[in-house]
Amino acid sequence: MSTYGDTWSEWYDRIHVRDDDLAFWTEEARVSGGPVLELGCGTGRVAIPMAQTGIQVVGLDNSRELLSIARRKARSLRLSRDQIQFTYGDMRRFSLKRQFPLVCIPFNSFLLLLSVAEQFQALLAIRKHLIPSGRLIIDIFVPDLDRLVSDPSVETSNGELLESDTDHQLILREQSFCDNFNQIITARNMIEERDPKGNLEQAVLKEYQLRYIHRFEMQHLLAAAGYNVLDVYGSYERHTLDEEDPRMLWVATPN
Repeated sequence: MSTYGDTWSEWYDRIHVRDDDLAFWTEEARVSGGPVLELGCGTGRVAIPMAQTGIQVVGLDNSRELLSIARRKARSLRLSRDQIQFTYGDMRRFSLKRQFPLVCIPFNSFLLLLSVAEQFQALLAIRKHLIPSGRLIIDIFVPDLDRLVSDPSVETSNGELLESDTDHQLILREQSFCDNFNQIITARNMIEERDPKGNLEQAVLKEYQLRYIHRFEMQHLLAAAGYNVLDVYGSYERHTLDEEDPRMLWVATPN
């Protein structure tokens, strides 16, 4: 299993600033009635807004540093342990000795599992934590076939400006290498902090891997692990997946 890692923790929230999926997840949490289990919760980007709706949330992650940040954020918002709990664990093999009406894996965290065996192992562990009528929702990207076929070896970003003020600039540079035979993308992210004159003050490099999954591969994997697929959305607005969509949101229940 790949991981975003501990040395990256202090930069995590400054990079992962997206919020376009939060309305989707908070509504799914509300409909479930709770409690909700989020796997790969990181610093609580999704778990904390779900808890703020009044639903009890448990977040699990394999980075103690990210969990420490999540707990600190929850305390600053005066969320109690009755409202939200963060626990250290591995989504491939965890046992919380309780069940949930909703288990969710937002924004590509499932792809950190780098083999079919790891993915299958995680799905079996999740099934044990779902009530009979419970739902599992997994959000992953749709593989970009044009990119994979045209240039599978490397893709480079010249730099995305994340922050800029009178004191500093924060720039993200990205490279990704695609191993199409094993369906593995190796991503290298470089964070540069520069002074107002553009001089480099510090740089941090992070490398991680994702294993991309195709549509019918995911459908077969869920079926083999004992799930019925209820819906496959192509967006956070819940329209049915079509060939133009960049994301797949799988909604499944134990059979």
